[in-house]
Amino acid sequence: MSGGGGGKGTPAKTLHVEVAVERGGVFIVGESIKCTVTISNTSPENSDRIAWATGQISGRISVEERCVLLQREIRHEVPNSKSALSRHVGEGCFLSSDPEILLCDLQLKPLQTKTLTFSGKVPTDCPPSFRGTYVKYSYMVIVGLQRVGEEVSIVSLPIRIINLPGVKQITENSRGSHHPFAPKDEGVKFEDYFMDKVQSLCCKRPRSYEVKTADKLVCIVRLMRGAFRLGDPIDINLEFGEVMCIQVTAKLQVLETINPESEKKENTPPRITTHDTQTIQCIHTRSTALSLHIPLNVVNSFSTNVILVRWQVCFDFVVSQLKPSSEVVDAGLTSVSEKGLDCDWRPLAHLPVSTLSWDMSVTVVPSLPQYISTVAWQRTHSKLNI
Repeated sequence: MSGGGGGKGTPAKTLHVEVAVERGGVFIVGESIKCTVTISNTSPENSDRIAWATGQISGRISVEERCVLLQREIRHEVPNSKSALSRHVGEGCFLSSDPEILLCDLQLKPLQTKTLTFSGKVPTDCPPSFRGTYVKYSYMVIVGLQRVGEEVSIVSLPIRIINLPGVKQITENSRGSHHPFAPKDEGVKFEDYFMDKVQSLCCKRPRSYEVKTADKLVCIVRLMRGAFRLGDPIDINLEFGEVMCIQVTAKLQVLETINPESEKKENTPPRITTHDTQTIQCIHTRSTALSLHIPLNVVNSFSTNVILVRWQVCFDFVVSQLKPSSEVVDAGLTSVSEKGLDCDWRPLAHLPVSTLSWDMSVTVVPSLPQYISTVAWQRTHSKLNI
């Protein structure tokens, strides 16, 4: 059978198409995403023919329709809505990069292989990849090709995109600058500026907060940094005050809040996901410390015209109105010898307590894509036989 012909019957699937990306499939906005397309004719006897092939990067949004009202202008926010692959992307497409023509009228001899490359970029104002409850943002590399006389075949490969709010201003102001010792034709790369911005946010900036109840100090919460990268631990120091604290529970949470303009029902509550929890028994403790770990397979803080994603540490302080020392000891005494040197002490049978909850916002920023890809699994190849 001659491949590429439109004869009777179902043509044999003798073409093997493979799409691959480099570096673990994790990229930052504004970065050039290099893709490799390999087309092989697996037939040992017949040649095959491909009419055309093209590739581009696409972004999609899907929402929980019972809660989120997706504005009409968002649905049509596609720069290249009339490209050859647009109708195969599906609904909710908010990004379609400039399509790149890979080949036209290619004939492959038996067992011949052809390797093609193309690249694309995700604009800096696009949101990161996110699989939330209310909203999902996803990106993929799409390659479309057509054998002569047959329908279009699509090969898609999901990729992960990370973003940092405000990075667009850095690229506009800094792309033209040069290192003083660099050659005149060599500018600073955008990827370097991106990570410099992340590093500047995560530098040492001590902060402290006072937690009080009824004008009495419960605890001073101290942080040594202003922001934390994905995969970093959040180290927190606690110094207790005049109110006796029995126990502290800290929960690292991410909140997904719908923009009021995109709510179908007013005052829709945010969806809260807890990623790490630590509990410390701290009775008669002057100070202590705890650490909460940020996973690598989550998203950093960001916001769009549909959703707001932010991070917080939720504290639950179990406190008692008894004094930290004398009242607890006196209430536990059962007998004292005549000399006053020996005593029989046991814990209180009942200790009146109450719970004080307090939320502390934290800023979470991206980490190195190479570091994320080593831990967070991401496909780097996609195959199709046509």
